[in-house]
Amino acid sequence: LTGGEGPVWVDYVSDTGDGFDATYAVAAVLARTRVELATRDAPGLHHPTSRGRLLVMGGDQCYPSGTVQGYEDRLVGPYRAALPEVLPESEAPFLQVIPGNHDWYDGLTAFQRTFCQGRWVGGWRSRQSRSYFATRPAPGWWLWAVDIQFDTYLDEPQVAYFRALSAQLEPGDGVVLCSAKPSWVAATDEDVEAFATLDFLERTLVRPRGAHVRVALSGDRHHYARYEAEDGAQRITAGGGGAYLSATHHLPDSICVPPPGSRARGKSPGVQHRRMAEFPDPRTSRRLALGVWRLPLTTPGLALLLGGVQALQAVVVGAAINPPGHGLLPQLREVSDGLRTASPVDQLVGLVSSLGALVLALTVLLCWVAFTRHARTVRGLVAGGVHGLAQLTLGACTAAVAATALAALPGAWLLVGLVPALVLIGGVLAAELVAVYLLLADRAGINSNELFAAASIPDAKCFLRLRFDPNGDLVVHAVGLDRVPRRWRQADGPPMSPERWVPAAATLDPFLIEPPLRVTRLPTGGGQRWALS
Repeated sequence: LTGGEGPVWVDYVSDTGDGFDATYAVAAVLARTRVELATRDAPGLHHPTSRGRLLVMGGDQCYPSGTVQGYEDRLVGPYRAALPEVLPESEAPFLQVIPGNHDWYDGLTAFQRTFCQGRWVGGWRSRQSRSYFATRPAPGWWLWAVDIQFDTYLDEPQVAYFRALSAQLEPGDGVVLCSAKPSWVAATDEDVEAFATLDFLERTLVRPRGAHVRVALSGDRHHYARYEAEDGAQRITAGGGGAYLSATHHLPDSICVPPPGSRARGKSPGVQHRRMAEFPDPRTSRRLALGVWRLPLTTPGLALLLGGVQALQAVVVGAAINPPGHGLLPQLREVSDGLRTASPVDQLVGLVSSLGALVLALTVLLCWVAFTRHARTVRGLVAGGVHGLAQLTLGACTAAVAATALAALPGAWLLVGLVPALVLIGGVLAAELVAVYLLLADRAGINSNELFAAASIPDAKCFLRLRFDPNGDLVVHAVGLDRVPRRWRQADGPPMSPERWVPAAATLDPFLIEPPLRVTRLPTGGGQRWALS
Protein backbone atom coordinates (compact mmCIF):
# COMPACT_ATOMS: atom_id res chain seq x y z
CA LEU A 1 0.00 0.00 0.00
CA THR A 2 2.97 2.30 0.42
CA GLY A 3 3.83 4.71 -2.33
CA GLY A 4 3.83 8.45 -2.85
CA GLU A 5 4.38 11.12 -0.23
CA GLY A 6 0.85 11.54 1.07
CA PRO A 7 -1.02 9.64 3.78
CA VAL A 8 -2.25 6.08 3.30
CA TRP A 9 -5.90 5.36 4.12
CA VAL A 10 -7.25 2.01 5.32
CA ASP A 11 -10.91 1.31 6.14
CA TYR A 12 -12.05 -1.21 8.74
CA VAL A 13 -15.58 -2.63 9.03
CA SER A 14 -16.93 -5.68 10.81
CA ASP A 15 -20.16 -7.63 11.36
CA THR A 16 -21.75 -6.91 7.99
CA GLY A 17 -24.23 -8.88 5.91
CA ASP A 18 -27.31 -8.89 8.14
CA GLY A 19 -30.19 -6.63 7.05
CA PHE A 20 -29.94 -4.77 3.73
CA ASP A 21 -30.71 -1.32 5.16
CA ALA A 22 -27.82 -1.25 7.62
CA THR A 23 -25.32 -3.15 5.45
CA TYR A 24 -25.92 -0.98 2.40
CA ALA A 25 -25.93 2.28 4.40
CA VAL A 26 -22.45 1.56 5.76
CA ALA A 27 -21.21 0.32 2.36
CA ALA A 28 -22.47 3.50 0.68
CA VAL A 29 -20.44 5.71 3.01
CA LEU A 30 -17.39 3.46 2.63
CA ALA A 31 -17.69 3.76 -1.16
CA ARG A 32 -17.55 7.55 -1.22
CA THR A 33 -14.24 8.86 -2.53
CA ARG A 34 -14.13 11.63 0.05
CA VAL A 35 -16.18 12.29 3.19
CA GLU A 36 -16.07 15.40 5.37
CA LEU A 37 -16.70 14.45 8.98
CA ALA A 38 -17.36 16.42 12.14
CA THR A 39 -18.11 15.56 15.74
CA ARG A 40 -21.46 16.45 17.26
CA ASP A 41 -19.95 18.88 19.77
CA ALA A 42 -17.94 20.69 17.06
CA PRO A 43 -20.10 20.58 13.92
CA GLY A 44 -18.19 23.43 12.31
CA LEU A 45 -14.81 21.69 12.43
CA HIS A 46 -14.66 19.31 9.46
CA HIS A 47 -12.09 16.57 9.03
CA PRO A 48 -11.59 15.37 5.43
CA THR A 49 -11.30 11.60 4.97
CA SER A 50 -10.65 9.52 1.86
CA ARG A 51 -11.80 6.06 0.83
CA GLY A 52 -9.31 3.47 1.95
CA ARG A 53 -6.83 1.96 -0.46
CA LEU A 54 -7.54 -1.19 1.53
CA LEU A 55 -10.82 -2.32 3.13
CA VAL A 56 -10.42 -4.76 6.01
CA MET A 57 -13.48 -6.78 7.06
CA GLY A 58 -13.04 -8.00 10.60
CA GLY A 59 -15.36 -11.00 10.88
CA ASP A 60 -18.97 -12.20 10.66
CA GLN A 61 -19.48 -11.06 7.08
CA CYS A 62 -22.79 -12.93 6.81
CA TYR A 63 -25.63 -13.79 9.21
CA PRO A 64 -26.81 -16.19 10.45
CA SER A 65 -24.16 -18.36 8.79
CA GLY A 66 -21.78 -17.97 5.89
CA THR A 67 -22.93 -19.69 2.70
CA VAL A 68 -22.03 -18.89 -0.90
CA GLN A 69 -25.57 -17.68 -1.58
CA GLY A 70 -25.69 -15.86 1.75
CA TYR A 71 -22.51 -13.93 0.99
CA GLU A 72 -23.80 -13.06 -2.47
CA ASP A 73 -27.18 -11.81 -1.25
CA ARG A 74 -26.26 -10.22 2.06
CA LEU A 75 -22.78 -8.82 1.39
CA VAL A 76 -21.66 -8.80 -2.23
CA GLY A 77 -24.99 -7.46 -3.53
CA PRO A 78 -25.21 -4.44 -1.20
CA TYR A 79 -21.51 -3.61 -1.70
CA ARG A 80 -21.87 -3.92 -5.48
CA ALA A 81 -24.80 -1.50 -5.35
CA ALA A 82 -22.70 0.92 -3.30
CA LEU A 83 -19.59 0.69 -5.51
CA PRO A 84 -19.86 -1.19 -8.81
CA GLU A 85 -16.75 -2.49 -10.56
CA VAL A 86 -16.08 0.81 -12.32
CA LEU A 87 -12.40 1.43 -11.52
CA PRO A 88 -9.45 -0.05 -13.41
CA GLU A 89 -7.91 -2.92 -11.51
CA SER A 90 -4.75 -0.91 -10.88
CA GLU A 91 -6.80 1.78 -9.12
CA ALA A 92 -9.41 -0.38 -7.41
CA PRO A 93 -9.26 -0.60 -3.61
CA PHE A 94 -8.22 -3.92 -2.14
CA LEU A 95 -10.24 -6.12 0.21
CA GLN A 96 -8.90 -8.43 2.90
CA VAL A 97 -11.11 -10.40 5.27
CA ILE A 98 -10.84 -12.49 8.42
CA PRO A 99 -13.60 -14.88 9.52
CA GLY A 100 -15.71 -14.68 12.64
CA ASN A 101 -17.70 -17.43 14.28
CA HIS A 102 -20.61 -17.05 11.83
CA ASP A 103 -18.21 -17.50 8.91
CA TRP A 104 -16.85 -20.68 10.48
CA TYR A 105 -20.17 -22.55 10.78
CA ASP A 106 -19.60 -24.47 7.52
CA GLY A 107 -15.91 -25.08 8.20
CA LEU A 108 -14.93 -21.96 6.21
CA THR A 109 -15.82 -23.50 2.83
CA ALA A 110 -17.98 -20.62 1.58
CA PHE A 111 -15.57 -18.07 3.04
CA GLN A 112 -12.67 -19.53 1.04
CA ARG A 113 -14.69 -19.53 -2.18
CA THR A 114 -15.87 -15.95 -1.71
CA PHE A 115 -12.77 -14.16 -0.43
CA CYS A 116 -9.72 -16.31 -1.21
CA GLN A 117 -9.89 -16.58 -5.01
CA GLY A 118 -9.20 -13.01 -6.10
CA ARG A 119 -12.85 -12.17 -6.72
CA TRP A 120 -14.56 -8.79 -6.69
CA VAL A 121 -16.88 -7.66 -3.91
CA GLY A 122 -18.44 -4.70 -5.63
CA GLY A 123 -15.56 -2.39 -6.51
CA TRP A 124 -13.19 -3.99 -4.00
CA ARG A 125 -10.81 -6.71 -5.20
CA SER A 126 -10.04 -9.49 -2.73
CA ARG A 127 -6.35 -10.35 -2.43
CA GLN A 128 -5.73 -13.23 -0.06
CA SER A 129 -5.38 -16.99 -0.23
CA ARG A 130 -6.05 -17.93 3.39
CA SER A 131 -8.18 -16.80 6.31
CA TYR A 132 -5.42 -14.70 7.91
CA PHE A 133 -3.08 -12.14 6.43
CA ALA A 134 -0.66 -9.31 7.08
CA THR A 135 0.17 -6.15 5.18
CA ARG A 136 2.49 -3.19 5.58
CA PRO A 137 0.28 -0.12 4.99
CA ALA A 138 3.07 2.41 5.61
CA PRO A 139 6.72 2.50 6.63
CA GLY A 140 7.05 1.52 10.28
CA TRP A 141 3.52 0.07 10.47
CA TRP A 142 2.17 -3.46 10.08
CA LEU A 143 -1.39 -4.74 10.05
CA TRP A 144 -1.74 -8.33 11.25
CA ALA A 145 -5.15 -10.02 10.94
CA VAL A 146 -5.53 -13.26 12.89
CA ASP A 147 -8.07 -16.04 12.43
CA ILE A 148 -8.87 -16.99 16.05
CA GLN A 149 -10.71 -20.15 14.90
CA PHE A 150 -13.52 -20.41 17.48
CA ASP A 151 -11.12 -19.35 20.28
CA THR A 152 -9.07 -22.54 19.96
CA TYR A 153 -5.28 -22.66 19.80
CA LEU A 154 -3.95 -21.21 16.56
CA ASP A 155 -3.08 -23.89 14.02
CA GLU A 156 0.60 -24.44 13.30
CA PRO A 157 0.56 -23.07 9.70
CA GLN A 158 -0.87 -19.78 10.99
CA VAL A 159 1.68 -19.58 13.81
CA ALA A 160 4.46 -20.32 11.32
CA TYR A 161 3.14 -17.59 8.99
CA PHE A 162 3.24 -14.90 11.66
CA ARG A 163 6.52 -16.18 13.08
CA ALA A 164 8.10 -15.74 9.65
CA LEU A 165 6.62 -12.23 9.41
CA SER A 166 7.94 -11.31 12.84
CA ALA A 167 11.49 -11.63 11.44
CA GLN A 168 10.68 -8.58 9.28
CA LEU A 169 9.67 -6.43 12.25
CA GLU A 170 12.13 -3.73 13.18
CA PRO A 171 12.61 -1.99 16.54
CA GLY A 172 10.08 0.79 16.87
CA ASP A 173 7.57 -0.64 14.40
CA GLY A 174 3.91 -0.30 15.28
CA VAL A 175 1.44 -3.15 14.77
CA VAL A 176 -2.32 -2.95 14.22
CA LEU A 177 -3.64 -6.33 15.35
CA CYS A 178 -7.06 -7.43 14.06
CA SER A 179 -9.06 -10.33 15.46
CA ALA A 180 -12.70 -11.39 15.29
CA LYS A 181 -13.47 -11.00 18.99
CA PRO A 182 -12.77 -8.26 21.57
CA SER A 183 -10.98 -10.70 23.86
CA TRP A 184 -9.82 -7.85 26.09
CA VAL A 185 -13.44 -7.35 27.20
CA ALA A 186 -14.44 -11.02 27.06
CA ALA A 187 -11.52 -11.88 29.38
CA THR A 188 -13.01 -9.51 31.95
CA ASP A 189 -16.66 -10.56 31.94
CA GLU A 190 -16.86 -14.01 30.34
CA ASP A 191 -13.70 -16.07 29.99
CA VAL A 192 -10.44 -15.24 31.76
CA GLU A 193 -8.48 -17.14 29.10
CA ALA A 194 -10.02 -15.32 26.14
CA PHE A 195 -7.01 -13.01 25.78
CA ALA A 196 -4.45 -15.82 25.76
CA THR A 197 -4.15 -16.03 21.96
CA LEU A 198 -3.50 -12.32 21.42
CA ASP A 199 -1.15 -12.23 24.41
CA PHE A 200 0.79 -15.14 22.91
CA LEU A 201 1.28 -13.25 19.64
CA GLU A 202 2.34 -10.04 21.36
CA ARG A 203 4.56 -11.77 23.91
CA THR A 204 6.37 -14.19 21.61
CA LEU A 205 6.37 -12.57 18.16
CA VAL A 206 6.01 -8.79 18.45
CA ARG A 207 7.67 -7.48 21.60
CA PRO A 208 10.89 -9.58 21.29
CA ARG A 209 11.58 -7.73 18.01
CA GLY A 210 11.26 -4.33 19.66
CA ALA A 211 7.90 -3.67 18.00
CA HIS A 212 4.66 -2.78 19.77
CA VAL A 213 0.97 -3.55 19.28
CA ARG A 214 -0.35 0.01 19.29
CA VAL A 215 -3.91 -0.67 18.14
CA ALA A 216 -6.02 -3.82 18.50
CA LEU A 217 -9.21 -3.94 16.41
CA SER A 218 -12.17 -6.27 16.64
CA GLY A 219 -15.83 -6.66 15.89
CA ASP A 220 -18.19 -9.39 17.21
CA ARG A 221 -19.91 -6.97 19.57
CA HIS A 222 -22.01 -4.69 17.43
CA HIS A 223 -21.09 -1.30 18.83
CA TYR A 224 -18.13 1.05 19.15
CA ALA A 225 -16.01 0.98 22.30
CA ARG A 226 -12.45 2.16 22.87
CA TYR A 227 -10.13 1.28 25.75
CA GLU A 228 -6.79 2.97 26.25
CA ALA A 229 -3.66 2.00 28.19
CA GLU A 230 -1.34 4.46 29.92
CA ASP A 231 1.20 4.16 27.09
CA GLY A 232 -1.38 5.24 24.51
CA ALA A 233 -2.10 1.74 23.14
CA GLN A 234 -5.70 1.38 21.94
CA ARG A 235 -8.11 -1.56 21.99
CA ILE A 236 -11.12 -0.80 19.84
CA THR A 237 -14.32 -2.71 19.17
CA ALA A 238 -16.05 -1.56 15.97
CA GLY A 239 -18.66 -4.15 15.03
CA GLY A 240 -21.23 -1.82 13.54
CA GLY A 241 -21.11 -2.84 9.88
CA GLY A 242 -24.69 -4.04 9.56
CA ALA A 243 -25.74 -6.45 12.31
CA TYR A 244 -28.19 -5.67 15.10
CA LEU A 245 -26.93 -3.28 17.78
CA SER A 246 -25.24 -4.60 20.94
CA ALA A 247 -25.51 -3.01 24.37
CA THR A 248 -22.92 -0.58 25.69
CA HIS A 249 -24.38 0.01 29.15
CA HIS A 250 -22.74 -3.13 30.57
CA LEU A 251 -19.22 -2.34 29.37
CA PRO A 252 -16.70 -2.21 32.24
CA ASP A 253 -15.15 1.16 33.00
CA SER A 254 -11.71 -0.41 33.06
CA ILE A 255 -10.13 -3.71 32.13
CA CYS A 256 -6.88 -5.49 32.92
CA VAL A 257 -5.39 -7.78 30.27
CA PRO A 258 -4.28 -10.41 30.69
CA PRO A 259 -6.65 -10.64 33.67
CA PRO A 260 -5.26 -11.68 37.07
CA GLY A 261 -7.34 -14.87 37.04
CA SER A 262 -5.77 -16.19 33.84
CA ARG A 263 -3.63 -19.31 34.20
CA ALA A 264 -2.10 -19.11 30.72
CA ARG A 265 1.49 -20.31 30.74
CA GLY A 266 4.02 -17.46 30.58
CA LYS A 267 1.33 -14.77 30.37
CA SER A 268 2.36 -11.12 30.25
CA PRO A 269 1.94 -8.81 33.24
CA GLY A 270 -1.54 -7.33 33.35
CA VAL A 271 -2.01 -3.86 31.82
CA GLN A 272 -4.85 -1.59 32.88
CA HIS A 273 -7.01 0.07 30.24
CA ARG A 274 -9.69 2.71 30.73
CA ARG A 275 -12.84 2.99 28.65
CA MET A 276 -12.55 6.30 26.79
CA ALA A 277 -15.49 6.26 24.37
CA GLU A 278 -18.49 4.25 23.27
CA PHE A 279 -21.31 4.52 20.74
CA PRO A 280 -24.13 4.60 21.46
CA ASP A 281 -23.69 6.04 24.94
CA PRO A 282 -24.99 3.91 27.86
CA ARG A 283 -28.11 6.03 28.37
CA THR A 284 -29.10 5.68 24.72
CA SER A 285 -28.28 1.99 24.86
CA ARG A 286 -30.77 1.46 27.71
CA ARG A 287 -33.42 3.48 25.90
CA LEU A 288 -33.02 1.56 22.66
CA ALA A 289 -33.38 -1.72 24.55
CA LEU A 290 -37.02 -0.82 25.23
CA GLY A 291 -37.67 -1.54 21.56
CA VAL A 292 -37.79 -5.24 22.47
CA TRP A 293 -41.56 -4.85 22.89
CA ARG A 294 -41.70 -5.31 19.09
CA LEU A 295 -40.59 -8.94 19.54
CA PRO A 296 -43.86 -10.48 18.21
CA LEU A 297 -43.46 -8.35 15.05
CA THR A 298 -39.74 -8.87 14.51
CA THR A 299 -39.87 -12.59 15.30
CA PRO A 300 -43.37 -13.87 14.45
CA GLY A 301 -42.08 -17.44 14.27
CA LEU A 302 -41.21 -17.31 17.97
CA ALA A 303 -44.69 -16.04 18.82
CA LEU A 304 -46.31 -18.88 16.86
CA LEU A 305 -44.04 -21.42 18.55
CA LEU A 306 -44.89 -20.13 22.01
CA GLY A 307 -48.57 -20.05 21.09
CA GLY A 308 -48.36 -23.66 19.95
CA VAL A 309 -46.82 -24.60 23.31
CA GLN A 310 -49.71 -22.86 25.07
CA ALA A 311 -52.26 -24.73 22.95
CA LEU A 312 -50.51 -28.03 23.69
CA GLN A 313 -50.44 -27.15 27.39
CA ALA A 314 -54.19 -26.49 27.35
CA VAL A 315 -54.96 -29.80 25.65
CA VAL A 316 -52.73 -31.80 28.01
CA VAL A 317 -54.15 -30.05 31.07
CA GLY A 318 -57.73 -30.56 29.83
CA ALA A 319 -57.03 -34.27 29.46
CA ALA A 320 -55.52 -34.38 32.97
CA ILE A 321 -58.52 -32.64 34.53
CA ASN A 322 -61.09 -34.80 32.76
CA PRO A 323 -59.52 -38.06 31.51
CA PRO A 324 -60.84 -38.82 27.99
CA GLY A 325 -62.68 -41.95 27.00
CA HIS A 326 -62.24 -44.15 23.92
CA GLY A 327 -62.55 -42.87 20.37
CA LEU A 328 -61.49 -39.57 18.87
CA LEU A 329 -64.73 -37.60 19.33
CA PRO A 330 -65.29 -38.73 22.93
CA GLN A 331 -61.68 -37.83 23.72
CA LEU A 332 -62.01 -34.34 22.25
CA ARG A 333 -65.37 -33.85 24.00
CA GLU A 334 -63.95 -34.83 27.39
CA VAL A 335 -60.90 -32.59 26.98
CA SER A 336 -63.18 -29.68 26.03
CA ASP A 337 -65.39 -30.31 29.06
CA GLY A 338 -62.30 -30.38 31.27
CA LEU A 339 -61.27 -26.92 30.05
CA ARG A 340 -64.76 -25.41 30.02
CA THR A 341 -64.98 -24.78 33.76
CA ALA A 342 -61.30 -24.91 34.75
CA SER A 343 -59.97 -21.84 36.55
CA PRO A 344 -56.31 -20.72 36.24
CA VAL A 345 -55.61 -22.54 39.52
CA ASP A 346 -57.21 -25.69 38.14
CA GLN A 347 -55.06 -25.33 35.05
CA LEU A 348 -51.86 -25.10 37.13
CA VAL A 349 -52.90 -28.08 39.27
CA GLY A 350 -53.57 -29.98 36.07
CA LEU A 351 -49.90 -29.58 35.11
CA VAL A 352 -48.94 -32.10 37.80
CA SER A 353 -52.05 -34.28 37.60
CA SER A 354 -50.72 -36.67 34.97
CA LEU A 355 -47.40 -37.90 33.69
CA GLY A 356 -47.86 -36.23 30.31
CA ALA A 357 -48.71 -32.86 31.86
CA LEU A 358 -45.77 -33.12 34.28
CA VAL A 359 -43.34 -33.96 31.47
CA LEU A 360 -44.58 -30.96 29.47
CA ALA A 361 -44.23 -28.62 32.47
CA LEU A 362 -40.70 -29.82 33.23
CA THR A 363 -39.72 -29.52 29.57
CA VAL A 364 -40.93 -25.91 29.45
CA LEU A 365 -39.02 -25.10 32.65
CA LEU A 366 -35.81 -26.72 31.42
CA CYS A 367 -36.01 -24.94 28.08
CA TRP A 368 -36.27 -21.52 29.71
CA VAL A 369 -33.49 -22.34 32.15
CA ALA A 370 -31.31 -23.36 29.19
CA PHE A 371 -32.23 -20.08 27.47
CA THR A 372 -30.69 -18.18 30.36
CA ARG A 373 -27.18 -17.02 29.49
CA HIS A 374 -25.76 -18.02 32.90
CA ALA A 375 -27.71 -21.27 33.26
CA ARG A 376 -24.94 -22.94 35.29
CA THR A 377 -25.03 -20.34 38.04
CA VAL A 378 -27.54 -19.96 40.86
CA ARG A 379 -28.54 -16.59 39.45
CA GLY A 380 -29.18 -18.15 36.04
CA LEU A 381 -31.12 -21.10 37.46
CA VAL A 382 -33.37 -18.80 39.47
CA ALA A 383 -33.94 -16.40 36.57
CA GLY A 384 -34.70 -19.20 34.10
CA GLY A 385 -36.90 -21.07 36.56
CA VAL A 386 -38.96 -17.98 37.41
CA HIS A 387 -39.35 -17.20 33.72
CA GLY A 388 -40.47 -20.76 33.00
CA LEU A 389 -43.04 -20.66 35.82
CA ALA A 390 -44.28 -17.31 34.51
CA GLN A 391 -44.75 -18.80 31.04
CA LEU A 392 -46.69 -21.78 32.45
CA THR A 393 -48.84 -19.46 34.54
CA LEU A 394 -49.51 -17.22 31.56
CA GLY A 395 -50.53 -20.28 29.53
CA ALA A 396 -52.92 -21.39 32.29
CA CYS A 397 -54.50 -17.93 32.59
CA THR A 398 -54.79 -17.47 28.82
CA ALA A 399 -56.39 -20.90 28.40
CA ALA A 400 -58.84 -20.29 31.25
CA VAL A 401 -59.91 -16.89 29.91
CA ALA A 402 -60.20 -18.16 26.34
CA ALA A 403 -62.15 -21.25 27.42
CA THR A 404 -64.57 -19.05 29.40
CA ALA A 405 -65.03 -16.72 26.42
CA LEU A 406 -65.73 -19.67 24.12
CA ALA A 407 -67.71 -21.75 26.62
CA ALA A 408 -70.88 -21.47 24.50
CA LEU A 409 -69.31 -23.58 21.76
CA PRO A 410 -70.86 -27.07 21.88
CA GLY A 411 -68.90 -30.24 22.56
CA ALA A 412 -65.53 -30.58 20.90
CA TRP A 413 -66.02 -27.31 19.03
CA LEU A 414 -64.50 -25.59 22.04
CA LEU A 415 -61.09 -26.99 21.08
CA VAL A 416 -61.63 -25.94 17.46
CA GLY A 417 -61.92 -22.32 18.57
CA LEU A 418 -59.53 -22.52 21.53
CA VAL A 419 -56.42 -23.87 19.79
CA PRO A 420 -56.07 -21.14 17.12
CA ALA A 421 -56.91 -18.47 19.70
CA LEU A 422 -54.08 -19.68 21.93
CA VAL A 423 -51.65 -19.98 19.03
CA LEU A 424 -52.30 -16.40 17.94
CA ILE A 425 -53.27 -14.43 21.04
CA GLY A 426 -51.40 -16.59 23.52
CA GLY A 427 -48.33 -16.52 21.30
CA VAL A 428 -48.27 -12.72 21.23
CA LEU A 429 -48.68 -12.54 25.00
CA ALA A 430 -45.98 -15.17 25.57
CA ALA A 431 -43.57 -13.29 23.27
CA GLU A 432 -44.25 -10.08 25.17
CA LEU A 433 -43.52 -11.95 28.41
CA VAL A 434 -40.16 -12.96 26.91
CA ALA A 435 -39.54 -9.28 26.19
CA VAL A 436 -40.35 -8.35 29.80
CA TYR A 437 -38.04 -11.11 31.04
CA LEU A 438 -35.21 -9.89 28.80
CA LEU A 439 -35.56 -6.33 30.08
CA LEU A 440 -35.50 -7.48 33.70
CA ALA A 441 -32.70 -9.98 33.14
CA ASP A 442 -30.60 -7.31 31.43
CA ARG A 443 -30.56 -5.34 34.68
CA ALA A 444 -28.92 -8.34 36.31
CA GLY A 445 -26.42 -8.72 33.49
CA ILE A 446 -28.16 -11.80 32.06
CA ASN A 447 -29.21 -12.32 28.42
CA SER A 448 -28.18 -8.81 27.32
CA ASN A 449 -27.14 -10.10 23.90
CA GLU A 450 -30.48 -11.89 23.50
CA LEU A 451 -32.28 -8.69 24.52
CA PHE A 452 -30.66 -6.66 21.76
CA ALA A 453 -30.96 -9.47 19.23
CA ALA A 454 -34.68 -9.57 19.97
CA ALA A 455 -34.94 -5.78 19.69
CA SER A 456 -33.37 -6.00 16.17
CA ILE A 457 -32.07 -2.43 16.20
CA PRO A 458 -30.52 -1.53 12.81
CA ASP A 459 -29.36 1.93 13.86
CA ALA A 460 -26.14 3.23 15.48
CA LYS A 461 -23.73 1.80 12.87
CA CYS A 462 -19.99 2.45 12.79
CA PHE A 463 -16.73 1.74 10.99
CA LEU A 464 -13.14 2.99 11.21
CA ARG A 465 -11.08 5.03 8.79
CA LEU A 466 -7.34 4.80 9.51
CA ARG A 467 -4.84 7.33 8.18
CA PHE A 468 -1.14 6.50 8.20
CA ASP A 469 0.68 9.84 8.06
CA PRO A 470 4.11 10.43 6.48
CA ASN A 471 5.46 11.46 9.90
CA GLY A 472 4.87 7.90 11.15
CA ASP A 473 1.72 8.45 13.20
CA LEU A 474 -1.62 6.70 12.81
CA VAL A 475 -4.82 8.72 13.01
CA VAL A 476 -8.03 6.81 13.79
CA HIS A 477 -11.37 8.22 12.62
CA ALA A 478 -14.37 6.47 14.23
CA VAL A 479 -17.29 7.04 11.84
CA GLY A 480 -20.86 6.70 13.05
CA LEU A 481 -24.35 6.65 11.54
CA ASP A 482 -27.11 7.55 13.98
CA ARG A 483 -30.05 6.27 11.98
CA VAL A 484 -30.23 3.90 9.05
CA PRO A 485 -32.83 4.70 6.33
CA ARG A 486 -35.65 2.17 5.97
CA ARG A 487 -36.82 3.22 2.49
CA TRP A 488 -34.73 3.64 -0.64
CA ARG A 489 -35.22 4.82 -4.19
CA GLN A 490 -33.14 4.17 -7.28
CA ALA A 491 -30.65 6.94 -7.88
CA ASP A 492 -30.60 8.97 -11.05
CA GLY A 493 -27.72 8.37 -13.43
CA PRO A 494 -26.07 5.48 -15.30
CA PRO A 495 -26.76 1.93 -14.05
CA MET A 496 -23.12 1.42 -13.00
CA SER A 497 -22.80 4.64 -11.01
CA PRO A 498 -21.85 4.38 -7.30
CA GLU A 499 -24.58 4.46 -4.63
CA ARG A 500 -27.21 2.92 -6.89
CA TRP A 501 -29.78 3.42 -4.13
CA VAL A 502 -30.33 6.59 -2.13
CA PRO A 503 -32.58 7.21 0.89
CA ALA A 504 -36.16 7.93 -0.10
CA ALA A 505 -36.95 10.35 2.72
CA ALA A 506 -33.66 11.05 4.52
CA THR A 507 -29.93 11.38 3.96
CA LEU A 508 -26.88 9.43 5.02
CA ASP A 509 -25.15 11.76 7.47
CA PRO A 510 -21.99 10.14 8.86
CA PHE A 511 -20.22 11.86 11.73
CA LEU A 512 -17.19 11.35 13.96
CA ILE A 513 -18.05 9.46 17.13
CA GLU A 514 -15.10 11.18 18.81
CA PRO A 515 -12.34 13.51 17.56
CA PRO A 516 -9.68 11.87 15.38
CA LEU A 517 -7.23 10.01 17.59
CA ARG A 518 -3.49 10.15 16.90
CA VAL A 519 -1.50 7.03 17.83
CA THR A 520 2.29 6.97 17.75
CA ARG A 521 4.39 3.94 16.85
CA LEU A 522 6.25 4.06 20.16
CA PRO A 523 4.59 3.90 23.60
CA THR A 524 3.97 7.26 25.21
CA GLY A 525 3.43 8.21 28.81
CA GLY A 526 0.61 10.65 28.38
CA GLY A 527 -2.34 8.60 27.14
CA GLN A 528 -4.57 9.83 24.35
CA ARG A 529 -3.70 12.59 21.91
CA TRP A 530 -6.25 14.19 19.63
CA ALA A 531 -5.32 14.84 16.02
CA LEU A 532 -5.90 18.35 14.74
CA SER A 533 -6.65 17.19 11.19
